[in-house]
Amino acid sequence: MRVLLVTPRFPYPPHRGDTVRSWGVLRALAARHEVWLASVDTVPPAPEHAAVVRGLCRDVYCRVTPEWRCLLRGAAGLLLGRSLTEGYFGDAAFRTCLRDWAQRPGFDAVITYSSSIAPAVVDLPIRRRLLDLGDVDSHKWALYARRTWPPTRWFYALESRRVAGLERDAAADHELCLLVNERERRKFARRHPACPTGVLRTTVDLEDYPGHEALSTEPVVSMVGSMFYPPNVRAVEWFGQRVWPRIRAAVPHARWLIVGSRPTSAVRAWARAPGVTVTGYVPDVRPYLALTRVFVNPVVGDIGVQSKVLVALAAGRPAVVTPDTAAGIDHEDPPPFVVATAPAEFAAGVVRLLRDDAWARTIGARARATAERYYSAAAQRAAIEGYLAAVAGPPVPTANRSGPHSVPQPRTTGVGQP
Repeated sequence: MRVLLVTPRFPYPPHRGDTVRSWGVLRALAARHEVWLASVDTVPPAPEHAAVVRGLCRDVYCRVTPEWRCLLRGAAGLLLGRSLTEGYFGDAAFRTCLRDWAQRPGFDAVITYSSSIAPAVVDLPIRRRLLDLGDVDSHKWALYARRTWPPTRWFYALESRRVAGLERDAAADHELCLLVNERERRKFARRHPACPTGVLRTTVDLEDYPGHEALSTEPVVSMVGSMFYPPNVRAVEWFGQRVWPRIRAAVPHARWLIVGSRPTSAVRAWARAPGVTVTGYVPDVRPYLALTRVFVNPVVGDIGVQSKVLVALAAGRPAVVTPDTAAGIDHEDPPPFVVATAPAEFAAGVVRLLRDDAWARTIGARARATAERYYSAAAQRAAIEGYLAAVAGPPVPTANRSGPHSVPQPRTTGVGQP
């Protein structure tokens, strides 16, 4: 099948939650289909990263626009009654490329990742149409509104309403909407009951964590994530103020690693606290996970799936998480992590895992087993194939279809072009 995958960020390297997901989908599609990838981004992919993606695709195009221009476009969209999100990702040249591609090879299916990029595929003559929403973004903006003060609250509330309209229109243009877990699927179905929905879990590359059975003997606690993302910033503040002093009192030599890109000034300030390291951007989180005895995710809010927790599960790291985080992860009982709410409870969970080797090994083994059962590439691949088969419409006939084992070398001229 000839499949067009459209993403709002170049999917490699998979360092963020959205790219972890889109990279998994790309690899799953490339295992059985011919894939054309079209992305937008604010920076061109590094040549070595582009080469990895080209190796999986028939063709690749990444439309690069400086972030200031995207923000300007988003602001203009607000004034015209659209969402900031739609304006930020809207690009005429990107649409032109998609229309050109759709006319020449003829696609059997399109998978559009997120409502933000969905307007770009509205006019494409493709019968099989899947919309991978991941999270319900309109709900996310509403949560932001509830946790801030005017005038920021007014903007977030407005963006929530307009993104909800964008999600509704995008869903109407696709045959099936996919969400990251059952919680997000129900959330979206309540808002848009007429739209068919399904669950597509985010995958974790289990082969990237071959030493998952090794237990770190150092009292290292780590958090991983984009450290400019408001829920993560709030989680750092809460953990640092309410939990970390209790841990240090019980385990004086404990260290706390805050690992993630673009830390805010509030996050960077924690580097001055005893035992705390703020790394900023790192090209690979695996060395830090290898050092980690206990992974923590104190994020609050029913927002999708915390991809960093999936990575910790794959690495077999014992973890302490909030109930909101736990509710977004498919698992069996007993749970593959310690769930805690109050600061004293959270600290006690971390301290026990730091001190008790047998308990830490038990939780770590459950974590890895959960990743293998629910979040493997094979499980995601099977789900994608099922959804592609379920949507209506026979394959589009093409005069120049390659044979099943004939995959021409992909063009590279589109990658990174401004």
